[in-house]
Amino acid sequence: MLGIEYPIFLGGMAHVSRAPLVSAVSAAGGLGIIGSGGMPPDVLAAEIEKVREMTDRPFGVNLMLMDPNIDAQVEVVLDAGVAMVTTGAGNPAKYIDRLKARGIKIFPVVPAVALAVRMARAGADGIVAEGMESGGHVGEVTTFVLVPQV
Repeated sequence: MLGIEYPIFLGGMAHVSRAPLVSAVSAAGGLGIIGSGGMPPDVLAAEIEKVREMTDRPFGVNLMLMDPNIDAQVEVVLDAGVAMVTTGAGNPAKYIDRLKARGIKIFPVVPAVALAVRMARAGADGIVAEGMESGGHVGEVTTFVLVPQV
């Protein structure tokens, strides 16, 4: 589905998951994911180009839906045509159809079964189940408990 060798995604960590790390993970057979949280749209566009200069392997972008620049970031992702996006900190339903129309896979990061079900019904291509031991915006159960339920 994503053209990767190993089912390993780099977490889209804001201020950390940038071109050098993203391209290294993708080049090694996983899926590098740019952390766009707090990133101005022009910086995101430049970061996508840097990754493309460093590897020809698939990579994605994590979109933090509470970011004040989210609509502009989505436009950058649509224009760039990255392989996939992960989303967090909000409901991506209003963006799913536009992303899928451009062939971009969408994998919402979810901390609960109810949200996983809602995202599947909204048309998500996959789900990233994130337990309470993860960083970022997490729920109340561990990954070990959450994954079998999802």
